[in-house]
Amino acid sequence: MQDTGRIKSTLHPEASSIVFDADLRRAVNDELPFYAEVDRAQAIMLERVGLIDRSLAKKVLVELDRLQAEEFHSLALSPAPRGAYLAYEDHLRSVIGKEASNLHLGRSRNDINATLVKLKLRGPYQELVGELLELLRVLCGLARAHLNTVFPLHTHRQPALPSTFAHHLAAFAGALARDLDALLAVHPLLNRSCLGAGVGGGSTLPILPDLTARLLGFATPPINSIDSVASRDLILRLLAGSAILGSNLSRIAETLLLWVGEAGLANLPDELVGSSSAMPHKRNPFLLEQVQGKAGALIGYFVASVTGMHSTPFTNSVAVGTEATRHVWSGIANSIASVRLIRLCFCGLTVTEDASSMLDRSFVNAMETATRLAVDSGLDFRSAHNEVGQLVTTAVECGAPSLLTIMQRGRLLDSVDVALAPDVIARTARAGGGSAPEAVAAALDELERDAKRSATLLGEIGAGWSRAQEELRSTIESLNRS
Repeated sequence: MQDTGRIKSTLHPEASSIVFDADLRRAVNDELPFYAEVDRAQAIMLERVGLIDRSLAKKVLVELDRLQAEEFHSLALSPAPRGAYLAYEDHLRSVIGKEASNLHLGRSRNDINATLVKLKLRGPYQELVGELLELLRVLCGLARAHLNTVFPLHTHRQPALPSTFAHHLAAFAGALARDLDALLAVHPLLNRSCLGAGVGGGSTLPILPDLTARLLGFATPPINSIDSVASRDLILRLLAGSAILGSNLSRIAETLLLWVGEAGLANLPDELVGSSSAMPHKRNPFLLEQVQGKAGALIGYFVASVTGMHSTPFTNSVAVGTEATRHVWSGIANSIASVRLIRLCFCGLTVTEDASSMLDRSFVNAMETATRLAVDSGLDFRSAHNEVGQLVTTAVECGAPSLLTIMQRGRLLDSVDVALAPDVIARTARAGGGSAPEAVAAALDELERDAKRSATLLGEIGAGWSRAQEELRSTIESLNRS
């Protein structure tokens, strides 16, 4: 429709080429299936309240089913000079008649588009949460297999304390579990319909937003019409959660790069590394660098989105609903890819024999030695700290292989009444969430309980959406039989 009554021509071709697709080829997958789903619920609701007759509702539903069956391919080359929705509506008017535009009673592109975003997000949202749950399962399972595998804890990229491999894996899982909680906390926003809010002022017509909400799988209808069309904080919360998740994944990736790099503590199999085009000896853990790069992009998507929404009027806005919202699709896709890459790396990661020997030669028992001197020999901690520091210096200068070796040559060993072997320290650090196997196992128990609850919630969310699809289909069949 070129003449809208108020506007006598289509958009300037150059401007149109910038802001609209020329046709519906992209919309065939990205938008039209969701427009059709919204229109099914809308047709049922409008017929029920008497705003369209049953005959029109049936014609609409039949045509939507026909389009769905052919995956909207017949519309792919339809021109879209004023956007996908009006091109789609033009098709319905041409097939059904002008009265097909009465589907637009009590609504606007504003509330349609706000609803559409939430419908489109369901699949990617479920996939991201599901992938994160799978990563947590892998981490917890690997940790349980390595409760007694001693491993150095690094600070400032140097071996610092005796720990275990499981202790590190449980730490990663703990951070990622909070990211999971943040993503799941968004689902009530995802489950609130915007349909019926119209342009932003609601409607004077006796529409039933609660019915369309239920048929589309939303838990609640619009509560405030302005908020419904103005707000995309759902997008910001998803992107913020993804950015924090990406930051955590990048730190985990950097830690793994340390382990498989110069530290020589772990290995990745051939199928998870790359080769060099020039250097025959190289095994490059580039997948971990991919994760780091994607994490940077995730922060960028959030910043771009929140900046796009910043200082816009609190009403429907193209800057908010279109430009700032577009980043969520790449954001979630990058998040999913990053989680999967890290999971693959953990599935293939193995600890080297050097991990245990590093503990013996890197003086990681120095702090425990100073602590035991302070507790058992009457020295204050700072004096004990100084004395052990001098011992380490002596050991380094004379080439002693470990702190215990140099202590055996002096007088300190007799005054220390606890075994100072690094593996013993790692296995007896019970307090404060330490590396002792029973402490780590308890942490894993809690993580796994929480993950099970999260998996149940995700299942319930998905089941609710599936039930709504079944109800919508059943309602359509009943209407068509009448």
